[in-house]
Amino acid sequence: MPVLSIIFAMSGILPNRQSRIANLLALAAIVALVLLFFWRILTPRLEDRAVFPPGDFTDQFWAFRVYTARAFAQGRLPLWSDNFYSGHPFLADVQSAIFYPVSLVWTLAVVALRGANFTLFDLELEAIFHFILAGAFTFLFAQRVLSARGAAFVSALTFTFGGYLTSYPPQQLAILETATWLPLALFFLDRAVERGTRDYVAAGITLGIAALAGHPQTFLFVVYACVIYFGYCVWRISCHTQYAPRNTLSRFAFSLVIAAGIAAAQWVPTLEYQMISTRAVMTWAEAARGFPTLDPLQMILPGFVSAFQSPLYVGILPLWLAIFALWVQRTREKIFWALLALGSLLVAFGFYAFAYALFYLAVPGFALFRGQERLALVISFALAMLAGYGWRELTHPSLDVRRARRAWALLPAGIVIGLMFVFTLYLSGTLRPSGRVAFLGDRAALVTLLFVLASVLVAWRLRLARATPIFALASIALIVFDLFSINSQAYNATPQERYPRNIVIQTIRDDDGVFRVVDEGKMPGHFGIVYDVEEIGGISPLKMARYDLLRERLPEETLWRLLNVRYVITNRTELPDADLMMNDGETRLWRLNATMPRAWFVAAAIHLPDDEEVLAAMASADFDAWRVVYLADASSRATISSHPATPADFQRLTPERAHVRVHAPGEGWLVVSANYHYPGWHAFVDGVATPIQRANVALSAVFVPAGEHQVEFVFDPWSVKRGLGITLGTLTLLMLVGMVKRFRG
Repeated sequence: MPVLSIIFAMSGILPNRQSRIANLLALAAIVALVLLFFWRILTPRLEDRAVFPPGDFTDQFWAFRVYTARAFAQGRLPLWSDNFYSGHPFLADVQSAIFYPVSLVWTLAVVALRGANFTLFDLELEAIFHFILAGAFTFLFAQRVLSARGAAFVSALTFTFGGYLTSYPPQQLAILETATWLPLALFFLDRAVERGTRDYVAAGITLGIAALAGHPQTFLFVVYACVIYFGYCVWRISCHTQYAPRNTLSRFAFSLVIAAGIAAAQWVPTLEYQMISTRAVMTWAEAARGFPTLDPLQMILPGFVSAFQSPLYVGILPLWLAIFALWVQRTREKIFWALLALGSLLVAFGFYAFAYALFYLAVPGFALFRGQERLALVISFALAMLAGYGWRELTHPSLDVRRARRAWALLPAGIVIGLMFVFTLYLSGTLRPSGRVAFLGDRAALVTLLFVLASVLVAWRLRLARATPIFALASIALIVFDLFSINSQAYNATPQERYPRNIVIQTIRDDDGVFRVVDEGKMPGHFGIVYDVEEIGGISPLKMARYDLLRERLPEETLWRLLNVRYVITNRTELPDADLMMNDGETRLWRLNATMPRAWFVAAAIHLPDDEEVLAAMASADFDAWRVVYLADASSRATISSHPATPADFQRLTPERAHVRVHAPGEGWLVVSANYHYPGWHAFVDGVATPIQRANVALSAVFVPAGEHQVEFVFDPWSVKRGLGITLGTLTLLMLVGMVKRFRG
């Protein structure tokens, strides 16, 4: 509660003690409901415990946080990881979200208390905390817009526990943590139009925090929602007063500059990585995927598409309230939110509707990301706001009962439509092959009950002379019952050890050599991070494009030799030139006999800049990595020599620093099997800076003269320093301006 009290105190909406107490009670109710929603995650009774379901939450985001905590415990910034993709620019991967303030403070606190032991429960607590923030921020914004505390509370419940925020955002934690800040940014922008500079700065800081949370596409939607709402606010006020929109637009642009400056520590290295990653170019076919046009049926039939995820479901009564708000009295505010929801839905259809094509061609950013169904964020929030308007109208003493009775007919009509649709699908056999008839039947029964309860409750209200506290509490209770019943099922996964210490992993870890591992689908994603072994694969969506070419185009025997693979985890019963180390059920561990070292000396080099030609040459049976290296840079010294190849002694000091001792019988090239050809890596031969050449498409080579040499590789990217400099400069400037203004005041 202290954090939320500070938020409300800073927002300036506590004009008196009575209002402050009422707001804090509403916040306490939001906190209590969030804790109740996740009670099986939080309960101390082990027999009742549940966990977030396995998937991206456990395999991507928890694994990333484990690595971050490990680096912090070692006293270093996690710039690079050697645990996946044969070396990966960890900080530059935007989903690492190293500088996101909430996760940064929480991770440092856990490290201070327990060292590098960052548990899955720690990450679950962070996710749950963001549900509290989302509810508090939505209440804050809705109370300002609706001027009714009860209606604002309904909006907060609808958005916080609605189908969107409780579906895939927690699985992809960066989406949840980015989306959380949308209502707070809207709050400051709404107030800034009336009050001025300070709130523009607050809006910029809020957007900067959202950008650091690690999901660029969701941040893009947050920014565009803010731009659209800001334009509406300017238009709304200009209709009533003599207004100067030019000055206002420049101040809003200043907010965006502040956001960019605060987030620079993340986006500068991320942009550098993006340019050489597999996401550098996004095609129409990849970007245009969205909701199938039948998906809006989720609004009245959750579970129709996915058993546990219905991102368009906001609840039966809240959906009716949203429609009712437009039915009884169409104001500009209501029409704005309705158009925002409808427009977002049309774009979210992707290639199923032509609306997205216009955005793909004309609106910056929409061609960079796939999965347009994530616009469900804006749809859900707009419907939550309309639900608040509808609740305010329904509880108002001057309710137009005649119009309300007409709108009430939509509730029994919804029962008929939903049941007819399920019955039609059943008769057509559409549901039978998937084995989901029983599930949908149960859901249909529950939703029918919700329609009946909502119909009875609204009918009761229409018979009352005026709204009563009993009706207000009953309607809120029905919304809670609805959303908790439908949306809490995804958080009831049975606890199990996702990364057990099995005999396969123990055997690999007992080998103290320098090598990598291949997993053929027998281990969880990013097992290399959690078990602290080095693998050539991973599940991060961002990969270096040339490295990905190697993995896709080379025969596995050649690829494994080049990438220093010693062990293969698979279910294969045979593997050429390999020894079976052990069986663990259907999982087998093979040790390859022809493993190349991490670094080796090659005397012969061929200049060949075309990657396709190099890949073709390396895919040939005649290719011998011991004998020749292909260099891409025309300025590199190509040599043909008869000197024999020799292994080099490779020693990794940290993920960002390695030493190699090489004995060169003649001048030639030290080839390193790693993604060292990434901006920021530097090589020093006997202390002298030496250029790193791109070798064999995606690896690295350094020229060495004859004799014994010490070669050091250091990862020290300027992009990280530049980004941190911009962020720290922005924060310093904001603090200085604040101090000057306070001094003048």
